[in-house]
Amino acid sequence: MELHPIILEDLERITKEDIDFEKLRDATVLITGINGMIASYIAYTLFYLNETRQLNIKVLGLARNEEKVKNRFGSILRRKDFGILLQDITKPIQTEEKADFIIHAASQTGPRQFVNDPVGTIAANTTGTKNLLDFAREKKSRGVLFLSTREIYGKSLSGQEFVSEEEYGAVDPTLVRSCYPESKRMSETMCAAYRQQYNVPAKIIRIAHTYGPGMLIGDGRVVGDFLKNVIQSQDIVMNSDGSAVLGLTYISDLIAGLFLSFLNFPDFVYNVSSHKGIVTVKELANMLADMYPEKQIKTVFKEASPEVKAGYLASKIPLLDSRKAVECGWEPKVSLKEGFKRTVAYGEWNEQN
Repeated sequence: MELHPIILEDLERITKEDIDFEKLRDATVLITGINGMIASYIAYTLFYLNETRQLNIKVLGLARNEEKVKNRFGSILRRKDFGILLQDITKPIQTEEKADFIIHAASQTGPRQFVNDPVGTIAANTTGTKNLLDFAREKKSRGVLFLSTREIYGKSLSGQEFVSEEEYGAVDPTLVRSCYPESKRMSETMCAAYRQQYNVPAKIIRIAHTYGPGMLIGDGRVVGDFLKNVIQSQDIVMNSDGSAVLGLTYISDLIAGLFLSFLNFPDFVYNVSSHKGIVTVKELANMLADMYPEKQIKTVFKEASPEVKAGYLASKIPLLDSRKAVECGWEPKVSLKEGFKRTVAYGEWNEQN
């Protein structure tokens, strides 16, 4: 595979984990949102397994934008084990291909999208999920993995810092910004309903902030914006006092956690978020500036515009307690500094190519 060495190292790390990849032998895996960082890394992992273990997995990637697919995958599109389904997830799935396993990663995830296209955000997360579950039922899929979010927990009612899979807070449904967590909540309920009524073998994985090679840079989210500043040797701009706490997970740790939860672990719902990546926004900004003294980067504060503020969460939400996944065998291994060194190195290379 023609991939950057950093990504290939990540794939080697993922596939060395004790994951029951044999369940995927000779299977077709449909991955929605294939242009995204997480979905593309899942696809890369499956291709890597075909090359190193000859598992004969067929990857079917669903996407809306053909040009983005070409930019993301390049020569990989010529692989015989890769097919692309060009359509909107809000339309019924149109393919004669089988779908032994489905990984649903298609979703609008940026604050700007929540504010500028709340209806589209809701549609992708509700109508899109229903279309996938109907398709899984029709194809008698052996597994469906739904990627959910920390935001479904809402504002903690008891003020705890971490939240487990059985604890839920409040989300104000009248806020436009709630289009994302509320529609993700509905998607989770649909997964539960299809499991109970139609025996569709769905699982839910709740994740927080994921970073790594291939992530969107300068997309309005704090990590992507900071990375853009570092890669382009600009001062790091904070639009707040930096006290908000992030739960960051490097991409290879996340992908290992997703596959373990999907293929190895027995329960319906898991939190997957690294304890190694808990940091305030200000601490992250200072860490990144200190990591690259040659760039002479400073951290500066700039008052956010009303449009930017509209994309902020209205209230603090807890971090994910991932003890259940850890006790089952997931172990995040990449530290913040290592993860960001890898991400910045890839980003600098990508800027020049």
